[in-house]
Amino acid sequence: MTRELARRDGLFGPIRVLERKHDGARLYCINGSLQTLMLADGVSAFGYVHAAKILVAEAPNVLIIGGAGGSLATMLATRGHSVTVIDIDPAAEQIARDFFNLPPQVRWVTADPLHFITAQEGVFDAVIVDACDSSGIVSPFDKPGVIADLLMKACPRGSLVVNIVAEDGAPPWGGWLAAKLASLGLSVCLFRSEEGWEGNEILHVRVDGPTDRLAITDLEQRPPEARTYLMSLRPHVASHVPVPATSDNGAS
Repeated sequence: MTRELARRDGLFGPIRVLERKHDGARLYCINGSLQTLMLADGVSAFGYVHAAKILVAEAPNVLIIGGAGGSLATMLATRGHSVTVIDIDPAAEQIARDFFNLPPQVRWVTADPLHFITAQEGVFDAVIVDACDSSGIVSPFDKPGVIADLLMKACPRGSLVVNIVAEDGAPPWGGWLAAKLASLGLSVCLFRSEEGWEGNEILHVRVDGPTDRLAITDLEQRPPEARTYLMSLRPHVASHVPVPATSDNGAS
């Protein structure tokens, strides 16, 4: 059972903030789609969020594209990372701060992500793209050329991590993007979970160096909802798969 805490008109549809009565966990929903599930202690219940956090654990300065409730930003900032969130929806930041306790030290920018990165003078140690919908990943991040350019401009010496929804009916973005990016000479690993209720894949991309290392050393300290997902994550090397049946899947 849940109770509604807030309702806002968002750029992509109505936003609802809900709270579970039995444990105080808070949910950020857009058009009925769950974007954030944060437990009362400020930790995400989503396994993919924990996986992304582990992959950028050594990155002091992190950019997150796609904010929603800001659970990943909160978890990273709590661990001492410098975090910038960029989200195109003007309604998102206030919801994250008012209802999800986004720390004040997290920098939040409301802007088009690619325009922001083009104007940005410095670079980050890691970039996380968490911009998904029911089709798997939102444009323009469904294009290999955009992902490659983002890596080179925003974190050329670090990691680019992309969350991809892989639920039934969504195009096979993960394998296709991994193969395309590998063909550009980048180091690429796609993590897929073999068990659990989450339909998310994690794409880890670097200019060079290993991308298949995901050391989960404190599994018992993570939320029960995330454990099955994390325990069953497996790295997959890039291989050729057919292009997803959607429009305009060009490489730039």
